[in-house]
Amino acid sequence: SAPLPMMPLSGPETFLPQNLFKKINGKAELYLSAGFRKLESQVFQDAGNADFWMEVFIYDMVSSVSAFSVFSSQRRSGAPSLDLTPYGYRTDNAVFLAHGPYYVEIIASETSERVANILRTMAESFIKENRIEPGAVSEGDIFPVSGLVKNSISMIAANAFGTDLLDRVFTAAYESNGARIMAFLSRRNSAGEAAGLVQRYHAFLLEFGGRALKPDVKISDARMAEILETFELVFSHGPFLAGVRESPDKTRAEMLAARLFEQLKGAHHGP
Repeated sequence: SAPLPMMPLSGPETFLPQNLFKKINGKAELYLSAGFRKLESQVFQDAGNADFWMEVFIYDMVSSVSAFSVFSSQRRSGAPSLDLTPYGYRTDNAVFLAHGPYYVEIIASETSERVANILRTMAESFIKENRIEPGAVSEGDIFPVSGLVKNSISMIAANAFGTDLLDRVFTAAYESNGARIMAFLSRRNSAGEAAGLVQRYHAFLLEFGGRALKPDVKISDARMAEILETFELVFSHGPFLAGVRESPDKTRAEMLAARLFEQLKGAHHGP
C-alpha cells in the first residue's frame, strides 16, 4: 500500500475491558456495554513538522452491530459525511467511522485543508487494509425511507427506553408535519420472544403511568399507550419487535406503525 503521510511516534498501545477506563475515562461504560473486545491506539507525527500529530483509535467491537452502536450513539448531528463508507463523518480535525466490527476515530492536533486530506488518507488506508463483507448492518435498511431524518438511524446496545427488557434496538427519526417521531426495530431470537416482549414492554409502560389505548391498526398483536403526553405503539412481526415512540398524537403513531409493519412484511427474515 502507499506510504502514509505520517510516521508512528510510538508503538501501538492496547487496552482491554479491564483497563479501558485508563485511556477514555468516563466513556468506557458505553463501549463495554456494547461488547467491546480491545482498543489499539497509536500516535503519528508529521515527518516535516514535529508540532503536528494525530492519534488513531481502533476499537474492536467484535460485531458490526456493536461497532455501529457506539458510532451512532456518539455521532455529531450535522457533521458532513465521510464518503468512503456508509457509516462515517468528519469534523474540523477528526474522522469517525464504523467499518465491520471496528469503530475508528482519527483525531489531529490542528485543523487545515492539508490536515483534512491526511485524515482522509489515513481512513482510506484503514478501510483498504481491513476488507469486510458488505451489508453487515441490515436492520437499518428495513425502516421506511419516506420522512426518514438523514443520518438518524442509531442502535442502542442495552437498556433501551429505560428498561433492561430491550437490547440491540435500532431507532430512526421521522419528520411528520413539524413533529419528530421515533420508529424502532429489534430482531429477536424467535417470533415467540418478539411477541412476548410486546406484552412485557407494554406492561412496563403502564407500570410507569401509561394509559392503555386501543390502536386503530391492522396488526394483530399491536399494543398502545399514552404516556407523558406522547403516544407509543409496539407490535411484533416474525422475529422482530417494532414500534413507534414520542408521537404527539394517536393518528401519527398509527400511520408510522402501519408503514413500518408493511416494510417488515416485505423484509427477508433469515439470519
